[in-house]
Amino acid sequence: MYTTEIVKDRFWILEDSGVKLGTIRKSGENFEVILRGEGVEDLSQQALTTKYGRKILESKISTKIESVDYGKALTEVEGYPCKHKGFNTGFSEKRGKKCPVYTKSETSKVFYAAGYYGLHFSGIWRNAYCVKLETLDNYEFVGPFKTKTELEAEVLRVSKS
Repeated sequence: MYTTEIVKDRFWILEDSGVKLGTIRKSGENFEVILRGEGVEDLSQQALTTKYGRKILESKISTKIESVDYGKALTEVEGYPCKHKGFNTGFSEKRGKKCPVYTKSETSKVFYAAGYYGLHFSGIWRNAYCVKLETLDNYEFVGPFKTKTELEAEVLRVSKS
C-alpha cells in the first residue's frame, strides 16, 4: 500500500497496485482516512503510521502510462493498435463487422474498440482512434483499421460516394 500526494502535506490518495482504495487528509493534528466501503476514520499520526506503515505519507513516485495520444500505440489488442493498456480483450460484432474490444482496467464494464475508425456524423466523416464501443452503435462507421493510412484511404473513398 502506498500514497500519491495531491496537495503538499495535506492530501493523499491511498493506493495498492494502482487501485485507488481511498484518501488521507490532514485535519488539524490528525489525519482523516476515508476508505471505500469502510467510511471515515480519524487517526493520529502515530496511529496512522502504526496501521499503514511509517512511510505511508511518503509519496510513491510512479511513471505509469495509461494512455497515449491519437495515432500512437501503447499496445495492441487482437492485432490492432491501442492507446490504452487493454484488459478483458476480445471481439464484438458491430453492424456485421468484427471489432477488437478491451476495457481500461480489469474491473471496468466500459468497452473500447481498438484500432482506427471513420465515424459519420453531422454529414461529415471523421477519423477516430480507440473509441468507446457504444459510439459504434450510435454512428455509421468504417473500420477497424490497423493504420491511419488505411483509414484515411477508406474515409476518402466513402465520402466521395
